[in-house]
Amino acid sequence: MAAGKEGFQHATSCHERVIVRDAALAHGVAMAALPSYLKLKVDHKTVLCRDLETYRSLRDFLLNSGYKSVYETERVGEEKTAMATFACLSPLTGERLAVVLGLSAPGEVSHAQAPFAYGFAGKRQEDARTYMQHLALRTTDIEKLRSYLESKGAEFLTPIYKDKDSFGPLLQSFTRELFDDEWFFIEFVQRDYDAEKAGPGGTQFVQNTVRSLYVSKQEEFREWEKNRTKRKFLDGVPEKERTKLLRDILTNAEPKGYVETVAPISRNVRLT
Repeated sequence: MAAGKEGFQHATSCHERVIVRDAALAHGVAMAALPSYLKLKVDHKTVLCRDLETYRSLRDFLLNSGYKSVYETERVGEEKTAMATFACLSPLTGERLAVVLGLSAPGEVSHAQAPFAYGFAGKRQEDARTYMQHLALRTTDIEKLRSYLESKGAEFLTPIYKDKDSFGPLLQSFTRELFDDEWFFIEFVQRDYDAEKAGPGGTQFVQNTVRSLYVSKQEEFREWEKNRTKRKFLDGVPEKERTKLLRDILTNAEPKGYVETVAPISRNVRLT
């Protein structure tokens, strides 16, 4: 009986190890199946400000909290409307954050003022002073990533901008907005250098790209003001596939859980 029991325990133990091994292999296969260009990392996020007081207060708060400036301009955009932009980096955590103030003109609203002029999350937000406008996700190959997403039916607002910052080549492309009742979009970035080791002391945003994005966004916004409808990022993706594609983009982003800190995403997408 003892030998039989020991034999049974040994067989059971071996069977359990096989299950664990097979599960690990299956997990490894699943991980290996994910293309490297879809293994995204958070690069930065951009917040819009309602007014100059909010913009200056947020800028000062970040600088007083240890963030270092990596880009700043008082005005960039078109002749009439434009935006002021301040971008910073935390040497401690590596987080990049851009702060933007839309500069409207008489008779024309800057697209960077849209959430405050027209509301978001389906209603007016009279007390809101900030709005998270976009999340930038870093990829190893932006051309492959864009081709893959476009093959699924996704639509981009801009081409791939190719330039250099202080540390090396910088490629960026911006999607159309994701949701009807929000002003949120995604930026894909490829930095051809070790972005994790690029500390403060140099410019990490490109003026030409910032200006080109502003012009494209303003043209898109003018079209929305005319007809109050949006051409969205995933409109061309079959409806039953949209949620899966968006989850593939967002849930694989590192660090895990970061995308849930972006309010327009957490309001509109269930990631768990």
